[in-house]
Amino acid sequence: MAVYVGVLGFFLVGNVFMTWKAFQLWRDPDVADFFEAAFTVLPLGPDARRGVVRSAGITVVTMWGVVLLLLAGTGGPVFMWIVLVDVLIILVLALCEVCVILFNVPKFAVPPHMRAEPGVFAARRARKAEGARRPGVRGPGV
Repeated sequence: MAVYVGVLGFFLVGNVFMTWKAFQLWRDPDVADFFEAAFTVLPLGPDARRGVVRSAGITVVTMWGVVLLLLAGTGGPVFMWIVLVDVLIILVLALCEVCVILFNVPKFAVPPHMRAEPGVFAARRARKAEGARRPGVRGPGV
């Protein structure tokens, strides 16, 4: 029981902090640098790291779904349906988060000041095209 309360407390405190930071990110473009610095521990390139920052709002909603799972995980058949619906919502949110990171869509889930940024695929494609246009660099098949 103590472990359960500890895990639940960890998620609650962490989610309150992340919710606060996600609201800040939504309003202030300078907070994106804070997030990027926090995510440097992840083994991701700069494009993917920026995508993770763009998807912070979805991450927060997903983590609140995990808290709901922890709270509703013990109970009868009604709780079983709550858990099932919550798991489905978490899976849809995870798919949405991957779409924001890779393609930067749907735009409504991205902070307004980050909506014009390319997703990971578009940024890498643009970087490859730029490298092929530089003098002295051969393009594919040349």
